[in-house]
Amino acid sequence: MYNKTILMLVAVGCWLSLSSCSKDPDPVDPPAVTGGYVVAIRDVGASQSTDYLLQTTSITSGTLSVAGQGIAQTGNRTYVQAGKTVFSIGGSGANQGTPSAVGYVLDASNKLVQKGSFTFEKYFDVPTVIDDNTLGGIQIPRTAADNRSATFYTATVATPTLTGQVKNSLAPLFRDDLVWPSGMRVRDGKAYVSYYLQNRTTLQTAFTDTAYVAIYTYPAFTLEKVIKDVRTGPAGSSNSSNGLIKTENGDIYTVASSAYTFSQRTKPAGFLRIKNGETVFDPTYFFNLDEISNNRKIYYCQYLGNGLVLAEMGRFPTVNGQWAYEDVNLSVVIIDLNAKTVKEVSGGIPAHAGQGGITMSLPVENGKTYLPVTSYTEGTYIWEIDIATATAKPGARVNAKYVTGIFKL
Repeated sequence: MYNKTILMLVAVGCWLSLSSCSKDPDPVDPPAVTGGYVVAIRDVGASQSTDYLLQTTSITSGTLSVAGQGIAQTGNRTYVQAGKTVFSIGGSGANQGTPSAVGYVLDASNKLVQKGSFTFEKYFDVPTVIDDNTLGGIQIPRTAADNRSATFYTATVATPTLTGQVKNSLAPLFRDDLVWPSGMRVRDGKAYVSYYLQNRTTLQTAFTDTAYVAIYTYPAFTLEKVIKDVRTGPAGSSNSSNGLIKTENGDIYTVASSAYTFSQRTKPAGFLRIKNGETVFDPTYFFNLDEISNNRKIYYCQYLGNGLVLAEMGRFPTVNGQWAYEDVNLSVVIIDLNAKTVKEVSGGIPAHAGQGGITMSLPVENGKTYLPVTSYTEGTYIWEIDIATATAKPGARVNAKYVTGIFKL
């Protein structure tokens, strides 16, 4: 994020659009990887920022720069990989380009090229990789005039083509508040959607004492029921898509940061579980992060596989008694959902701010993952993290302030 100290209410910008607060999305679980790397880079100029997709053969050494190269994007976009296609997604908000999803692939000569695109009405919120050939998203109603109905999208990756557009009422989820989904996962013919409630007038989050998950049929997206649990607050955070994790065995976990971008904090941060084959929260599982994290909360995270989660954690500062919307002095950890442990990543990753987004989009291959970090003194580097040993070493330097996604094709 831009290094700023802002009251949580500045998250209004995230609520109204997916632009300067756009969340470079959280692909479901790490996609299969073969081929070259694609790095989404946000180059911040004096008057505006511009996004690029840069193809490279290595992210572990050298210097990456978009000067005279890279594919320029229209506005600040959201990026997600489905199968062997990287999608650049815009919307109707300020500096988002247009409401479209543009697919990029490697051609026969291993060059990154545009494969095709599809358009949608206004927004493609909570972009979710349902499988290697299906991309999902939700257009969330921003105002009461939107009649409290959401549009659920599905698209094929191979074409790419928008194949499903279902508008259903969200009224059962509403009090007098706006419902903002923070994650979606699909299993066994059902779509699980985590969300939180925000007053549409004051933008305050008065209901932070409960985790909410709505369960829909898939692909019809008919609401079946809402399940709740009071052991944590809501999953995810403002405009994010990492509120839910699905593991290899089909279990779904909610990720509660319990304060980030909310106007208050009332419950512990942690994880809850919905076991495979169940449509209720597991009463036997609660991973209370507050008890072992030294009062740090999750800002960004991505599932790595085998029950492990890479997370950037920090403490929520306050300004005049209110939570500040500020991701500063972050540290990197690996969380084990099964053992309920938090392991610090060693190797010298400096304290840092976020990369302009609330979710991660990182490749996982050969037991390693790669995290962009912008330190306060040394600029931006991509750090190689050995997952088994939780150790890191610096890789390629990036001549830009933000890396909003790293993909392997």
